[in-house]
Amino acid sequence: MSKKLNIPLFHMDAIRWDQRGYEIRRSVADISKDLDAIKKQDQWILEGVFGKMEDVCLPFSTLLIWLDLPWKDCKQNLLFLGPQLDDHLNPSEKERALTKLIEWASEHEFREDANSWGFFNTLYRNFKNKKVCLRSREDIMSFLHDDYRDGKVS
Repeated sequence: MSKKLNIPLFHMDAIRWDQRGYEIRRSVADISKDLDAIKKQDQWILEGVFGKMEDVCLPFSTLLIWLDLPWKDCKQNLLFLGPQLDDHLNPSEKERALTKLIEWASEHEFREDANSWGFFNTLYRNFKNKKVCLRSREDIMSFLHDDYRDGKVS
């Protein structure tokens, strides 16, 4: 969508973590500064799973797309994509980072924090503007091919 519509895409991982890797969190002040800059833009796409960041940005959002996929699909995506901030890691460090990421992601449904399924479900239910929940790869393909035309959700 970002490329098709020429809308800036921001990855929450790049906002949350220091470029040296997932072990190093950026300061709250730096994260807030980045989110404030994003919110001031006319259009933007924010991708990721950090509920507190989403909570801050949702009041400035006109469309929420929630990918509520089964764990097997999420895991397959993680295995395909791997950790997104791994440019500086050697192969064994990349493998360790991927293992930790998969372990963390596998607990999404059961956690009780701002990165949990329950938190995202509440954000989705309470969102007042246009929203779409996609629960399968078929839903995603249908949305991209049938429901999403010329940058508008039908």
